[in-house]
Amino acid sequence: MKKIVIFISLMLLFSCAKKVQPIAWEKNTSFAEILESAGEKYVMMDFVRDGCSWCVRLDVDTFTDSKVIKFVNKNLKAVKMHADSVEGKTLIDHYKISGFPTIVFVDKDSTEIDRIVGYRPPKEFLSELKRIKYGKGTIPDLISKTKQNPDDFEQWTTLASKYEDRGDLQSAYEVWESVSEANIGDSLFVEYKLVELNGLITKDIFGMEEYFVNNLNSEYSTHALRTMTNILRRSKDTNAEVETWKKYISQIRMRNSDAAALYNSFAWRMSELEQNLNLAVKKIRYGIKITAKEDSSTLAGYMDTEAEILWKMGNIEWAVIVIDKCIALQPDDKYFKDQKAKFLED
Repeated sequence: MKKIVIFISLMLLFSCAKKVQPIAWEKNTSFAEILESAGEKYVMMDFVRDGCSWCVRLDVDTFTDSKVIKFVNKNLKAVKMHADSVEGKTLIDHYKISGFPTIVFVDKDSTEIDRIVGYRPPKEFLSELKRIKYGKGTIPDLISKTKQNPDDFEQWTTLASKYEDRGDLQSAYEVWESVSEANIGDSLFVEYKLVELNGLITKDIFGMEEYFVNNLNSEYSTHALRTMTNILRRSKDTNAEVETWKKYISQIRMRNSDAAALYNSFAWRMSELEQNLNLAVKKIRYGIKITAKEDSSTLAGYMDTEAEILWKMGNIEWAVIVIDKCIALQPDDKYFKDQKAKFLED
């Protein structure tokens, strides 16, 4: 009997030890009220939307970590902003949120200090939290460092990327103008960034087309084509988007992982639009051919694109054969099994 009591006591102790208080997310409180109560703490806004698998994974993996929870609860005001809420939509527009999850950190005056874009595992996320808390690598910090060391190309690059992440393309463009005038760093990269950002700001692909045609052998040619098609897609000019893909996709050299990723983007987009499927199959197969065999996750993703196109073309038998290869490469990924079930429904 004594052993049983000891065992139960240990189990209860272990159970209590495992319980960790969750992040104290602010609820039923407006953004203005949260700012007012923040004091010297930064407000951490986690922008999420329905159907965002990485948002869910962040909740499950990272926001349940005891060290992350402790740091957030001690140092920050945390709130979730849903993309479908009235206030969420307003703040998404204000802070130029373009993907989910995005975690934005602001001060009591609602001025953005920094942001974390996308999923981060617990250890990496905590490291980012500490960096932001102590003002390292934030925009004010980087501006100070570029003034102190104007020849430090890496610091200029990081500063421009920060502006891009927060949707401030004009400031990013001005950074690259300063770098160009100072004639430091990788001149080819600087040239490309100026052309790219000008296209994104003006929503005009003319400069990007000219760059692409004149720099086919550049490592940035794939980025140029992707930017052109993204600009047209955002403007909802589907015909121009498709014609631009068709006009330039065959000029991309079949030589590296960047090209493979671009072929995949083209093929998947054509599968969505159900256009140019024969060309899409050809290009994604090129992409699969030049992808490293040991990169099983990427290979499975590209093969899934091929399977999707075959299914759209009505070739169910081959679509199933290809998706079975994906399952063999990634046996724990439910998505590929769901794809197979979808194909077999027909």
